[in-house]
Formats: sequence, structure tokens, C-alpha cells
Amino acid sequence: MSDVTVIGLGEMGSAIANAFLNADYDVTVWNRSPERMEPFRDSGVPCAKSVDDAGAASPVVVICIADYVATWQLLEQGLGDSLQGKTLLQFSTGTPQEARDIQIGAKENGTKYLDGALLAYPREIGRSGIVAISGDEGTYSEVKRLLAALSTDVRHLSSTIGAAAALDVAVLSYYVSTHLGMIHGALICESEGVPADVLASTIIDSQPSDAEEVAHLGQALLKNEFSNPGASIGVYSGVLDRILSQAENAGIDASIPEFANTLYKKGIESGLADEEVVALIKLLRKSAPPS
Repeated sequence: MSDVTVIGLGEMGSAIANAFLNADYDVTVWNRSPERMEPFRDSGVPCAKSVDDAGAASPVVVICIADYVATWQLLEQGLGDSLQGKTLLQFSTGTPQEARDIQIGAKENGTKYLDGALLAYPREIGRSGIVAISGDEGTYSEVKRLLAALSTDVRHLSSTIGAAAALDVAVLSYYVSTHLGMIHGALICESEGVPADVLASTIIDSQPSDAEEVAHLGQALLKNEFSNPGASIGVYSGVLDRILSQAENAGIDASIPEFANTLYKKGIESGLADEEVVALIKLLRKSAPPS
């Protein structure tokens, strides 16, 4: 029997399998498309003939495929039956609710379940990419040594099964917003003949101070305390006024800053002008945060 089975051999799944192999674990692999198994077969790695054989091959099964819907399909096609009494660790892309649904199904099947998120690129797996895990602490302790092969930064977030998926979606939300900011920034630069790579290099050079600010804002959100800001909602509202004025003068699309401006102006109308920028969260919460 192998130490661990890896199901799903896309770029990330292959990186996971190789990280285990590099740490001298016995690994079995399986992929729906057989050609993705060829590099492993050529290296002498056992390749399961079917998904249920893959599940039966090891006490720990790691699955990294497109999404949780695809995982359910595999479970229904025979993988579930082979996982009774074993540990399933999921690194597929999904939501906290989907993680809860899988956990319920796993428990009914007698399978231990951990949910994970890989906040890293495939090239970082086996090195220092962030690997977030949620689920039963005892189950995590049983596989903690195995998971150390994936990164020097494996974080057990919580026994709440949806925590890892929530963190993954949250980080992606942050990136989506920063990407929009960079797009509008590129429009501004284009209007004055500033090359986009100059914008990119300037953003990169500002990262150390940005990291300090993100840490500060994280503490403000954690404590729900938004007084004594470095730069208030009122200050940033003024910044948005200048951004919108520039867009009008240059004749460029202002969709992105107009969206942000709506929130900032609403914040000022709600009496938040002198508070930290992340105090805008008060406008977006549907109910009071837990104490």
C-alpha cells in the first residue's frame, strides 16, 4: 500500500504528487485522462487503473481537480466506497458550503475529511507556498507530517471545515479588486504616455510599506476598531474625486473608480469620514459581526 494517493494531475496536482515523491513517500496517482499519468508511469510511480483503485491504494487520498462538483462525480463513481475508514483531503476549488456538503457525505461514509486551499502557484508547492487546512484537529495531526512535504508553511486554520475555502475565496476577492485598480491605473498612465511596466515596477517597489498597511488594516478589522487612521475614508474620498476628475479630463472610462466612489460617499454620509478606510465594512455587513 502507498502512503498517499493523489487524484488529479493537472499542474497543481502534479506538483503535489512530486512534492510527496521528493519527500520519499510512496505515492499512487490517478487522473481521468490517462496521458497525464504517463510521466509518473515512466518514473516508476504506481498509476491506478480506476478511481476506486486509487482510493483503495492508500490510507490518505489527496484530490486536486477542477471543482467540488467533479469531486462528487468521482465519489459517486466508486471513489466513495474505497474511502471508508480513510482520510480524504480536498484541494479542489470550491466554497465553504461545498466543503460542508462534502464533509457530511464523508462522515456518512465513514471517511475522515479535511478541506484545503493552496494559496500558491504550482512552482511553490514543496517549498514555501501557503497551504491552508481546515477540519478536525485530530485528523489534521494524523497527516501533519505528510503535509509538511507540501510546504514549510502549512497552516491549520480551524476545526470549522469551511475555513480554508473561505480564506481562499477571500484572498481571491482581494486580488480581483487589486487587478481592477491596476487596470484603471494603466488607463491613467496611457493617457499621459507613462509605460505600463513603470506602473508595475512602482507597485512592486511599494510592497514593503503596503504589507505593513495590510497588517494594520487586518488588526483594525479583527478588533473592529477604526479610529486614528493613517488615511481616513474622507481622505480617500478626496483621492477618488481627483481620480474621477482625471478620468473626465482624459476621456477615459471611469467605471471602476465610480463604483468605489459610491461606497466612499455612502461612508461619509453615514458619519465614517474620520475612520479607517476598512470601516466601510460597516456598510456591507448584513448583521453585526460575532463578538
